[in-house]
Amino acid sequence: MSVEIPKNLKDIVYELLQEPTLDRFREFFQAQTGEHDAIDFKRQWIEGAALAKEMLALANSGGGIIVFGVEEKEDKSTQATGLSEIKDKAVISNGIKNFISSNLKYEVYDFSYTASEYKALENKKFQILIIEDTPQYIPFLSKRESGSLKQNMIYIRRGTSCEIANEEEIQRILDKRINYLHPLNGKPLQLEEHLKQLKILYQNIEKNHVSYENTFAGIIANLSVARALMKKKVEPNPLYPDESYEEFVSRMLIEKKKKIERVLDLY
Repeated sequence: MSVEIPKNLKDIVYELLQEPTLDRFREFFQAQTGEHDAIDFKRQWIEGAALAKEMLALANSGGGIIVFGVEEKEDKSTQATGLSEIKDKAVISNGIKNFISSNLKYEVYDFSYTASEYKALENKKFQILIIEDTPQYIPFLSKRESGSLKQNMIYIRRGTSCEIANEEEIQRILDKRINYLHPLNGKPLQLEEHLKQLKILYQNIEKNHVSYENTFAGIIANLSVARALMKKKVEPNPLYPDESYEEFVSRMLIEKKKKIERVLDLY
């Protein structure tokens, strides 16, 4: 299960997250067309357990944004009502820490307008809560029960509401975690990937050890002129494989040709 930010908002959201300034938030607000899977609006801050439920659902669904100080109307338009005050981040943390895992990553940003070219925001305060996408830790379970939040439940974002995940949705969450931690999902490597990894290994081991017999020369061995005047000593690296990368590939070509000939019954 993964929520999507509408295409027309992706660039604006990205810029806001990269640079959470008053101007970026104004652009973000002006572009809104109501709540979406990954974007939620709240007129005021909600109590700890209810907030934790929203955060768990977004975290299990690819992350998202909750905007406080903005109300969504019945016609899906948004109204900048503003907050009465900026809520202290320590108070927010204390209100949710008993319900969510410490691996659930989030950030809170404050926006206070004394004046704005966009009158709807003038003399108003807003805060946004960013829930990061951390697929390596999902699913996040609720740690305690309170109100509508049930203990040890997996919540997801279904449309614009927070719901308990069903079996199919849980499987998608688990698949996402497995695919993140093990990108190939247990499938055998393709030949190109095998060769690429093998070449990297060869590049990280020297075929020969180079040294200089003269002590003084060794001190200035990094100087190109000095190197030309010194007697260089080259010794094979005893840890280097018996065959080079090219020799290995050549041998595999021969073996592959033999296998094809056997398949064609040429022997």
